[in-house]
Amino acid sequence: MKDDRGNLDLTKQIEDLKLQVETYEELMGDTKKLKWEVKKLESEIIKKDNLIQGMKRIITYLSEKK
Repeated sequence: MKDDRGNLDLTKQIEDLKLQVETYEELMGDTKKLKWEVKKLESEIIKKDNLIQGMKRIITYLSEKK
């Protein structure tokens, strides 16, 4: 269906603005999800790095012990 209302029609402007708000809200929700995923990945990286550092210390300790 064709919308024949002009750009100066206030109801059309309101509908357009509501659509923009909905779009921004969806984008914000997506952004929050992505930020959460990044935080989870950062946490995993830190855990793995700590594990590697611990293994390096063990290897160094065992190498020096011989």
